[in-house]
Amino acid sequence: MIAFVRRIGPVPPVFLGIWLLLLIGGREKFLRDPGMFWHTTVGEKLLADGFFTGDPFSFTRPGARWVPHQWLGEVGMALAHRVAGFDTYLLLASALLAALFTWLATRLIRTGLHPMAAVLVVLAALATGALQFHVRPLLLTLVLTAVVMVLLCSYEAGRIPRQRLWWLVPAFVVWSNTHGGVIAGFVLLFAAWTGWTLARVVGWPTPFQSHRAAGPFLLLVLACAATAFANPYGWEIPRAWLMIMRGPKLSGLIEEHKRLDPTEATSWPLFAFAGLYLFVLAGLRERPRVVWLLPLLWLMQSFFRVRHAPLFALAAMVAMTDCWPRTRWAAWLAAHRPDLQAPSSPRSPYWAWCVPLAMVLIVAGLQAGGLRVPIVGAGWAGFQRDRWPVELVPVLKQYEPRAGEPNRLFNTCLLGGFAIYHVPGFKIFIDDRVELYGEDFYEENILANTPADAGPALDRWQREYGEFNFALVEVKSAFAAELRRRSDRWEILGEDAAAVFFRRRP
Repeated sequence: MIAFVRRIGPVPPVFLGIWLLLLIGGREKFLRDPGMFWHTTVGEKLLADGFFTGDPFSFTRPGARWVPHQWLGEVGMALAHRVAGFDTYLLLASALLAALFTWLATRLIRTGLHPMAAVLVVLAALATGALQFHVRPLLLTLVLTAVVMVLLCSYEAGRIPRQRLWWLVPAFVVWSNTHGGVIAGFVLLFAAWTGWTLARVVGWPTPFQSHRAAGPFLLLVLACAATAFANPYGWEIPRAWLMIMRGPKLSGLIEEHKRLDPTEATSWPLFAFAGLYLFVLAGLRERPRVVWLLPLLWLMQSFFRVRHAPLFALAAMVAMTDCWPRTRWAAWLAAHRPDLQAPSSPRSPYWAWCVPLAMVLIVAGLQAGGLRVPIVGAGWAGFQRDRWPVELVPVLKQYEPRAGEPNRLFNTCLLGGFAIYHVPGFKIFIDDRVELYGEDFYEENILANTPADAGPALDRWQREYGEFNFALVEVKSAFAAELRRRSDRWEILGEDAAAVFFRRRP
């Protein structure tokens, strides 16, 4: 038995520990993103009706040109949701992230670093990106960013030939149809090519043995970039990415796009992990390789948009693993604390991953069968009651309009996706698809949520878009206070800790 445990390596225990941590810690936090709801509904619509154009959900943009630019991820989400609903979401998101960070941990352990030290580094990386861990297609971007970094490190070190990198092209096709974060992959490839080309010019070590050798790699970069157009909507999908990424106001409107605030405790893990990464680089006993410096790109981007923090964490984790054995810190530990730093550790066999896979399949079976087992069974996924009006769902469904009935639902930005998912019979006012509504309209909705502006804004919008028939607004919002004040025209149908549901009086 002991021999078997030694042979199977650290994969099962590391995976189990990270997975349970994410299952428990992510029970509500992984389900905080409003896009999760409408992504699921879009996926179901794609499965039922095929590819579509035009917004099907709002009355403020009826029929406006909009394409599901994350269509493949949304279809995958809808299929997963059919198994056991949000329990499946929690299971798969936790398992995917646990597998990713287990893979990175075992790579670090193979350098000879003590497993406990490697796990601590992984936990630091998890903390750095935790705010962006939500159930949405972004999860594929996290996985493939790490994969691209590993392949670039291996190519620069001469461990794999350039030809093997061409497997990235089909991976980028999937990525391009799943999430706009594929731009991160383009950036990594182009930055590596630029760095290696410049290194060749100044005489630094580079995988390009001649100036001519840079050409085939650039061809690979261009082939991966061309996959942005390998989709059912052509130019419209990358156009949507650019609209979102170039929006100058998003940093002040959407939480995941905001600028890094050093005074917030949530930003401290990033600074700590950045310090660890720079400390490892400072200990190098040789000139740093180009790929080891690429995480600096995402570190700088993280200061402008916090959504890049997990990309920095993953890229830095890969770079540190690759360069750690070449630092004076590793040499000192090997000389003075061989219990913490051995020359190297054996690779875990590939079949060791069968154990985590079996764990996930067993839990999926429990959930699909509706078995309520603590932590891993059905009903474990939860929602923050002060964020999502889950207690109002029966009332919302009771008053959900049928075809031809008045169906205009005024709502705040946060609750649009929730309404799309739970009561699709309503036509909503707004949700978090900024590429559809535009930054100005999105900003107007947020800024109007004050005691002085809520009333005039409601009147102005009804003149422009028609009378609202219902309203679903956050319980502490100025809109809720204004509608309460207009009790002669609006009645409350339901209220919980998150929202108030109103109906216009006949």
